[in-house]
Amino acid sequence: MAGVAYVGIGSNLGDAFGHCLRGIREVLDDERALFLALSSFYLTSPVSPIHQSDFLNSALKVRWEGSAPELLSHLQAVEARLGRKREVRLGPRTLDLDILLYDDLLLDTPGLTIPHPRLHERKFALVPCLEIDPGLIHPRLKRPLEQCLGLLGREQEIAFFAKVARDQILSG
Repeated sequence: MAGVAYVGIGSNLGDAFGHCLRGIREVLDDERALFLALSSFYLTSPVSPIHQSDFLNSALKVRWEGSAPELLSHLQAVEARLGRKREVRLGPRTLDLDILLYDDLLLDTPGLTIPHPRLHERKFALVPCLEIDPGLIHPRLKRPLEQCLGLLGREQEIAFFAKVARDQILSG
């Protein structure tokens, strides 16, 4: 089952920008992933009770020639190869890759929920997705993502960091 997925990308340890770029390249190294779009990178405040550095966040839009669970498995393998340790929930991380949306799929399993269960509450996910596709609709809430963003307060800070050209990603 092929589909279009929006993958959230984030890092706040070490060379966060480098971790994100390497993660994107590794996601796209899989022949099942076809690059469609990449948002700008944003510097964002952590949404966590744990004191930590700000994150760099972006979103990648891909056509995935496989199932959503297969995509999740691929993303987790990329995270592991790039040093992700799952020791502290909501803690700092070298690389975080999340399936935010997968077509209009609604999925609730112990290991995977689509759309991402907190997508509508997170500026660091909403802003990059809306940059790629301003007309996105949250499939569970049946509400435009832009409307979800408008409901969020000022607690979550987000600022433009960098735009990366498609060629910079694909050429490595």
